[in-house]
Amino acid sequence: MVHSKEVYDDDKSTLSNSRLSRAQSLHWKAFVDFDKSCIYATATYEIKIVDTGCTSIHLDTKGLEIVSIEVDGKEINSWFLGEQVDGKLYLGQRLTIPLQEQDNNQDGNATNSSTKEEQKVKVSIRYNTSSDPSKCTAAQWLTPSQTSGKKYPYLFTQCQAIHARSMIPCYDCPAVKMTYTAEITVPKWATAVMSALCIKERTMDDLQEDVHTFHFEQPVPIPAYLLALAVGELASKDLSPRCKIWSEPCILKAAADEFHQTELFLQTAEEITSMPYVWTRYDLLVLPGSFPYGGMENPCLTFVTPTLLAGDGSLVCVVAHEIAHSWTGNLVTNKTWGHFWLNEGWTTWLQRRIMNKIENIPHNMDLDAIGGALALEQDIELLDESMTRLVLKLDDGDPDESYSRVAYEKGFHLLYALERLVGEDTFLELVAAYLKKFAYKTVTSDEFRDFCKTFWKDANPQAHEKVMAFDWDTWLMGTGMPPMPSFNRKLAEAAETLAQAWVHFDQEVMRPIGLSDQFDMEPPKMSIDDWTSAQKICFLDALLKLLQDDGRGNPMKLQLSTLEQMQTMYGFQKTQNAEILFRYCMLAIQSEDSTIYPTVKRFITTQGRMKYIRPLYRAMLASSTGRELAVETFLKYKDFYHPIASKMIAHDIMTTRREPKKGILGKIKNMVIGSDRHSTSVYIGVTATFVTLGAMIMSRSRK
Repeated sequence: MVHSKEVYDDDKSTLSNSRLSRAQSLHWKAFVDFDKSCIYATATYEIKIVDTGCTSIHLDTKGLEIVSIEVDGKEINSWFLGEQVDGKLYLGQRLTIPLQEQDNNQDGNATNSSTKEEQKVKVSIRYNTSSDPSKCTAAQWLTPSQTSGKKYPYLFTQCQAIHARSMIPCYDCPAVKMTYTAEITVPKWATAVMSALCIKERTMDDLQEDVHTFHFEQPVPIPAYLLALAVGELASKDLSPRCKIWSEPCILKAAADEFHQTELFLQTAEEITSMPYVWTRYDLLVLPGSFPYGGMENPCLTFVTPTLLAGDGSLVCVVAHEIAHSWTGNLVTNKTWGHFWLNEGWTTWLQRRIMNKIENIPHNMDLDAIGGALALEQDIELLDESMTRLVLKLDDGDPDESYSRVAYEKGFHLLYALERLVGEDTFLELVAAYLKKFAYKTVTSDEFRDFCKTFWKDANPQAHEKVMAFDWDTWLMGTGMPPMPSFNRKLAEAAETLAQAWVHFDQEVMRPIGLSDQFDMEPPKMSIDDWTSAQKICFLDALLKLLQDDGRGNPMKLQLSTLEQMQTMYGFQKTQNAEILFRYCMLAIQSEDSTIYPTVKRFITTQGRMKYIRPLYRAMLASSTGRELAVETFLKYKDFYHPIASKMIAHDIMTTRREPKKGILGKIKNMVIGSDRHSTSVYIGVTATFVTLGAMIMSRSRK
């Protein structure tokens, strides 16, 4: 038996000494300066010394200007920032705060044994964030033109996975959970919201009439990655006594209509988990388009992308997913990012259970899981084999670069396999007990496995025997696709049959005849007007799968006349559903349909959700007609995207072509990374690099 803790030991993505000292509470006092794109702040921690050999506190920082530090009310001058780790800018710099006069040990351990009792210290750090987006990767500062209202600027933060250190000195690792309070001072026109309860809406500053202050409290311990702040011109509307929708005023009605079922999702999750919602409020904030994810499960205030505003509620499963995180992820949290599947696999399982119960459509959960399995298969084809395990050995690599559907879908399938093994009702007993045991704590894959092995030992010998025989090693440590169950394909069959009919029409009917006769041929006549969005997505997924390989390792193309007839019949190019539009754009780019590029460009420059923009950029780079457009578009709009998204797109641009030092991509790789062969991150802030590259492209285009 392989134990993941023997292979994947400590969290090396943090420079803090979290095994020796831990934050228990935080008070954050911050002033948001839109003119300078900077947060001026003081972070005051109550820190518990958990090892008597600890003589200094180590915290994670990135790009922060440290002004002063106090320990137990006394200012000290012996603190220092360590050097950046060569080739790993994402790790930032270790901030060392001595607790004694002498501390020569880099690990924060005392050089001699101490018998002092466990102690607590109060550490207060005054600092400023960087205005450079390559350094303050947690924050995105938007100009008025980048917002829906076009009148005021906007700030929002995204700290997962290890970006909190660029916003606040902290223990930037999931293993350390803390409560927090905050005082956020913002311009008078602005509203501040956080991943916490607003306990005092605003207090006026007698000395500064143009600002006001919001007060927050988060009484439930959270890791640093769940710290979240947004500031802008915001309006709100109650959805229920404990649920509210926030957004810019101009889209508030649309957002409230789209997410009117939020309270029902919450109640359904409580019913499935047999555990009440512990965070008091569940509010939603619809962010501007550049938000890089579908949603972020910040406690008390989920951030969501405006790409969910389809007009018909067809994409609200993302809200169900973020609500599920209130139990699996926020309440019970993966101990390190190598066990990320315990956050996302569990949450995907619970999301599908919520939607299945609410929609009450037979086999709808199977249809969603079929689509998820296809997305997993596509990701696994792109990933290094070592990144297809559930338990990852990340060492000190960038957790952002391990992000994929593996944690979500492979994690879901492990849990679904257990559920099918012991039965739904029996499995729900385990769900409730698991959440109760690990609530407010962190968990590893070994701890989850061991819990499952002992849970039914006395109460249900039959279930216990089955779980003991479950192939845990293969599921947790095995690479590639997991074993797939036999899904009920009733809802998928019609979509898959129609996809096959279109491919047959394209390959067997249209291709053999001349161009002049093609528009006289009749395509498949099946109407999809009464299909759900999920079935339409399944149809496009099936088409893309049928066309993924021509037998020589290259994707197949539909003829342009076929695409034109499909567009005439179904109108995919004009849909408000982002999932459908994304897939149709992928299909059209693959088929070298140049008429799709205005739609693609508009789609990838009005929203920054990485689920859509990264595959679309990769598809354009791989096509013969969209390659230069992809690079030109990225250079023009890179500042529109969140720093995390910009970093990942630039990484994709460099790695789409495998031949080094060839053409534009070789030059961007050499200019951005230089001679550092070990670096896999991209320094987005190298302005001269992009100016040079832009000039090079324009020159090439003129030629």
